[in-house]
Amino acid sequence: MISRLTGSRHDSLRLVAIGASTGGPVAVQNVLTKLPADYPYPVLVAVHMPAEFTATFAERLDSVSRIKVKHARDNDALIPGQALIAPGGMQTLVDSRAETLRVKIKPGGDQLYKPSVDILFGSVARSLGDAAQAVVLTGMGSDGTEGARMLKEHGSSVWSQDQATSVVYGMPYSVVKAGYSDRVMPLDEIGAALSGLA
Repeated sequence: MISRLTGSRHDSLRLVAIGASTGGPVAVQNVLTKLPADYPYPVLVAVHMPAEFTATFAERLDSVSRIKVKHARDNDALIPGQALIAPGGMQTLVDSRAETLRVKIKPGGDQLYKPSVDILFGSVARSLGDAAQAVVLTGMGSDGTEGARMLKEHGSSVWSQDQATSVVYGMPYSVVKAGYSDRVMPLDEIGAALSGLA
């Protein structure tokens, strides 16, 4: 755990998972554009956005990022150097039953948030155990806190954006207050810290 907290390479790391809400599109862009083209981990992103906006969001991120960014589809593989954006109106989960990590896209159900960061993070915890790095960015409410708890129980690391750089310090503060955040960082440092894991 110490090696991950200091940002050094963690050989078991298999996935970076990011959750955000209010202010999230700009924050996610800030993070993804700092990752190198040869980033050795897949990235999976859930932002509270309506279904009609997430595909365009993914296209825009792909045009400004060095890594590949695409709108997630059911059964897409999680590939190093590529970020998948969870589609709005649906729930995105990680499926580790096959040799290659893949995503499962399911109906949104009666959950308040579609995509839900809790549902995403929970599936990451169940599928990958201690092999994930999660990041909770700016957002209203507490979505992501329960998922962060599950990730911590399975041995994964959770980082959160600080108050000064958050548009709304709800989601990251909830994770910090619950004691599940290993590092609290300004937005501009998160992408570099994730790059440092490589």
